[in-house]
Amino acid sequence: MPAQVKAVVDGPTKLTKYVWRTDLIATQQYWVGWFSGLTKQFLDVQLKKQLLLAGSERMDKELTIA
Repeated sequence: MPAQVKAVVDGPTKLTKYVWRTDLIATQQYWVGWFSGLTKQFLDVQLKKQLLLAGSERMDKELTIA
């Protein structure tokens, strides 16, 4: 995580806040391409795997069945 954010000192308040290094909204047009078919690719890998989730409510159908 430290490589993805940077510390910025707010001028008037002198408080340090952390902001993303990359403007994530600027990459939104690529999200569908990056994540489409990701579950299938994960399941097709012929190695032992372990998936750790905070909750199962966001798993897609393929992952739930697997």
